[in-house]
Amino acid sequence: MMIRAAIRSDLGAILRLLRELGDTTHTQSAHVRMSSAAVRAWTRMEGDPDRTVLVAEQRGQIIGTLDLVVVANLTHDAQPWGIVDNLVVDPDARGAGVGRALMEDALDRATRAGCYKVELLSHESRGGAHAFYHSLGFDNSAEGFRRYL
Repeated sequence: MMIRAAIRSDLGAILRLLRELGDTTHTQSAHVRMSSAAVRAWTRMEGDPDRTVLVAEQRGQIIGTLDLVVVANLTHDAQPWGIVDNLVVDPDARGAGVGRALMEDALDRATRAGCYKVELLSHESRGGAHAFYHSLGFDNSAEGFRRYL
């Protein structure tokens, strides 16, 4: 398995994986698909030097992805901080270390970028994911809030 930064030709596979998140809020559709909006969003994302979409590739297949954003900051001696979002592993590849490899790569990138912390949100119903994040050294140290617009 190889972890690498995603490229434009990975977009279809990434969108397929994102369907696994099952986010069906009023602002999201369960049918993440290739669209002109997705292509425009990808173009913005790939042009952002502070954002990296990672993929896990095995035998030419994309089996996992996550999104890492490094955020400029004025506190903590102006050290940036990182956000991990949209970690997804193909159901057939779960339990094989794919998510751990993606997270370790993201944490390494955040460390090299000088981040003093990495944060992520996980829905309260995802107990297995919470145990996974705890195993990586993450603490449930804050309560998150959202307001959908």
